[in-house]
Amino acid sequence: MPATGDNSNINCGAPDSQSLPTKMCAGGIRSVITFPTCWDGKNTDSVDHMSHVAYPVSSNNDVGVGAYGNCPASHPVKIPQVMYEVMWDTRIFNDKSIWPTDGSQPFVWSTGDKSGYSQHGDYVFGWKGDSLQRAMDSRCNGAVCGQLETQSSESAMKCLKSKTVQDDLDGWVTEIPGMAMVE
Repeated sequence: MPATGDNSNINCGAPDSQSLPTKMCAGGIRSVITFPTCWDGKNTDSVDHMSHVAYPVSSNNDVGVGAYGNCPASHPVKIPQVMYEVMWDTRIFNDKSIWPTDGSQPFVWSTGDKSGYSQHGDYVFGWKGDSLQRAMDSRCNGAVCGQLETQSSESAMKCLKSKTVQDDLDGWVTEIPGMAMVE
């Protein structure tokens, strides 16, 4: 069954929920990691690789307005929002007979996390030429931008990573290879 490109079929109609879905998703699962939008204005990195940036907050002591809130006084410089989106093609698991009967969901991250909270993302600069600067100069807002080329859900689902290790792991597994059994 091909994805329709309608985001209502990604993550079962709740595309920005913070947990894995508890029902089959006709079009797959959309997973998003959103990076901080406030910078301390001094450091390009920190020992923990995180404390030089912060997420916006809401209080009377805030300075710069960042994405979805205000930047804290400790991190007053607004920076463009970076979002990492993955569309997991889970349609091969859309068979009611193989889903748990207790209403729970069967998916688990490779960390053993069944809640969906343990994602991790790193930003690697890969913009071609001056495309990032053109997008920022045009004040692009997501898909509303004549400066950037966008990709449909259908095209994204065609992008596949081939196996690098030849293990028989397609389909349901009861344990994560090399880790303890998921409970």
